[in-house]
Amino acid sequence: MRHDVRYGATDGSVQMPDGTRHYTFGFADLTGVPENRIFSRRGEATLLGPLLEVTEGDDLYLTMTNIGLPGRPDLDDSHTIHFHGFPNQIPLYDGVPELSLSVPVGRDFTYYFKPRDPGTYMYHCHFEPVEHIQMGMIGPVIVRPALERDPAYAGRRFVYNDPAAEFDREFFVFLTELDPDVHANIEGVQEFDWTEYRPQYYLINGRAYPDTIRRNGVPALRQQPYSARIRANAGDRVLLRFVNLGFEQHAMQILGIPFRVVGLDAQAVRGAGGEDLTHLRDIVYIGAGQTVDALVDAPAPGSYPFFNRGYHKLANAGQWPGGMLTEVRVYPPGGLDPQAHPNG
Repeated sequence: MRHDVRYGATDGSVQMPDGTRHYTFGFADLTGVPENRIFSRRGEATLLGPLLEVTEGDDLYLTMTNIGLPGRPDLDDSHTIHFHGFPNQIPLYDGVPELSLSVPVGRDFTYYFKPRDPGTYMYHCHFEPVEHIQMGMIGPVIVRPALERDPAYAGRRFVYNDPAAEFDREFFVFLTELDPDVHANIEGVQEFDWTEYRPQYYLINGRAYPDTIRRNGVPALRQQPYSARIRANAGDRVLLRFVNLGFEQHAMQILGIPFRVVGLDAQAVRGAGGEDLTHLRDIVYIGAGQTVDALVDAPAPGSYPFFNRGYHKLANAGQWPGGMLTEVRVYPPGGLDPQAHPNG
């Protein structure tokens, strides 16, 4: 199957629960936008960037258009898209500007990929990556297994090409940090000393608590479109796709619900001879640049706290509670309709 998508590199802003707003860079979804309307989307970058979903073996054509930064019209940075963790990239499409192509303002470039390995990935800009990742040029990628297209498994969902790794609902849990001084300095045309990096906000899917538990589509969070609330019916098997594209390690726990780790860095947890090496964990540790796929079985109905075990990361600029805190809300059997899309 062929996928044609288009993203625009631009800027925007995000809102924290304490009422502060922070200047960002990022990507806006331009798929299907008429050519004469492309530049009307300047300033509409979202955090996270658009979710990209494909199936292994698909042909993906992703056109990235650099539509500029209206908040910093003096800044003419080029941008790229780097598919982090993809094992079969050629240098032309890698997104590292020293080895491939970068896209200047007003131009576009089409990346081609044919994913061969299912799992959870991420993308980000690789032009001045420390700055541009912190500013928000990041997004999640899901590569689905070919098994889902087998007529024998029609309508069922799997993490990898393994019938034992079936799930009912899925959510990406994308972890990042935000240092307001970085964003203020860049907006104010000032240099930032990265040895002074001190995050004040810890985010799941671009939001800090209590915004993490608010639904999708809240107008005030238009540029932070993805809820971090996990919802399931009792008895559902839930896939959590952890991604860490911050600069610190994070340790995530659901109080009273263990994780079964089934994938690390988009690779099924198997031994050299195919042995099942999946394992239970009370806490999932995710290093910077890593992904973890974990299954949880939804228990009795109720609300279960889902949080970072680094307790200083449960605050917004020093005010508790906040940060990487959300909930797993479990409903009685049949209480929720089947899930139509991730994080829905």
